[in-house]
Amino acid sequence: MVNHNSTSEIRALLETYGLSLKKRFGQNFLIDAGARRRIGATIHDELSRQSAEIGEVWEIGPGIGALTAELLALNRPVRLFEIDHGLIRVLRDQFGDSVAIEEGDFVRTVAAHERAAPAAIVGNLPYYSASSMVARIIESDLSVPVMVFLVQTELADRMEASVGGKDYSALSVLVQSHYTVTSAFHIGGAAFYPRPRVGSTVIVLRALPDRPSRSVSLRTSYIARRAFGQRRKTLRNTLRPYLAALEAEAIDPGLRPEQLTPAQFRGIACRVPENSPEELQ
Repeated sequence: MVNHNSTSEIRALLETYGLSLKKRFGQNFLIDAGARRRIGATIHDELSRQSAEIGEVWEIGPGIGALTAELLALNRPVRLFEIDHGLIRVLRDQFGDSVAIEEGDFVRTVAAHERAAPAAIVGNLPYYSASSMVARIIESDLSVPVMVFLVQTELADRMEASVGGKDYSALSVLVQSHYTVTSAFHIGGAAFYPRPRVGSTVIVLRALPDRPSRSVSLRTSYIARRAFGQRRKTLRNTLRPYLAALEAEAIDPGLRPEQLTPAQFRGIACRVPENSPEELQ
């Protein structure tokens, strides 16, 4: 078994398998045992809130399995999604048949197969693609009760941002339309190998009981992105095709996007015909 706390042993492991870290995959392994235990405890607590005692736990980007070992202690079936074929060899040698392993990009893999939603999705997400990955999960048909992610602190701030704040964005609107968002704790760069230049945060997303349908969610996301694309302009300028919807929702078109709540963006979306975002003009 790999000593996930030792950078020298991790380097030796990678050398044994003839592997090198790929920057495009954002590979930063969590080498702090205390941080891993806290993440495992957080996931355990969230699963304990659920009435169902079954359901898989999905892990995105397990790397060499540092967090996977914590997940196996939950006594739930675990499914791993890993894009790096070299690391998949490491995972198979470590865990054998104790976990299911899906090869390839997470979003594409899930989209290509119909699956029951897991009890939870967790992962140490790559910084370069974390925001788009979270958005794609939420916009999909998956109804996931809880998600626990380790992400760049800047992204956690955007997901959790309050209306009117500098970090409030289209992503904030999308995430908060489906989930309550809570920052559990922060982790410094020294907890990772290689060491990132930024801090990280463990963030917990708990599903709201009245989440919008996929169709409404896609329209809400599109409208919010259109508005925040020129956030210094008023809605009268950025959402000109939807002024009737704003009027029906009693929303002042002289406002800027950061002044609208997720519920107000959702209200606008519900007034827009059910076309795909690409068809909205």
